[in-house]
Amino acid sequence: MILLDTNILYHILHKTPRTEEALTILEENPDEYVVDTVVQNEIIFTSTIHYLEHRYGVKGAYSARKWIKKHGYPEEVINAIKELFKRLNIRLIPSIYTEQELYKTLIEFKLLPSDTIIALTCKHYGIKTILTFDEDFKKIPWLKQSNRFRKITKYKKLDQYIPIHCQQYQLTNDNCIVTW
Repeated sequence: MILLDTNILYHILHKTPRTEEALTILEENPDEYVVDTVVQNEIIFTSTIHYLEHRYGVKGAYSARKWIKKHGYPEEVINAIKELFKRLNIRLIPSIYTEQELYKTLIEFKLLPSDTIIALTCKHYGIKTILTFDEDFKKIPWLKQSNRFRKITKYKKLDQYIPIHCQQYQLTNDNCIVTW
C-alpha cells in the first residue's frame, strides 16, 4: 500500500512542469494507492483554487473561500477528482493519530500539521511508502519516498491517468489537463 501525497495528484490533474515526473513516479511504483482525508481535503481545495483562478479570475485562498461560500464547490472539480481516484483505483482511508503523537511528531520533525497527520496515518496503517515531491517527508524514519525521475516508458499518453483533457476551456490549455 502506497500513500499518494497531494502534490502528486495536483501535478497529474493540472499540467505543470512536474506532470511527467508525477506520472513516472506512479509508473515506477505500482501498488494499491491510498490517500487519507487530509490529502483528499487538500486536493479538493487546491484544485478548486486553480479552477476559480483560471475560470473566473478569483485570486488566492481567501477569495476562493468567499466564492465557495456563495456558489459551492464547482462540480467540474469534484468530478475530475472522483474520476482520477477511479482511474487510479485510489482508496480513501481515514486519517488516524492521537493528540500526543501529533504534538510529539510535529515538534520532533518540524513538519506542517497536515504533513504530520499524513505521516502518522501512514504509521498507523503500516504504510511504508509515500509518493510525494515534498522533501519534509524524508525526515520521517518510518517512511520512504520515491525520488527517481525518468522518462515515461510504459505510459506514453497522459490519458492513461488523466481524467479529461483540457480542450473546452481555452485559457488553460497550456497549464491544465482537466477540462473546466
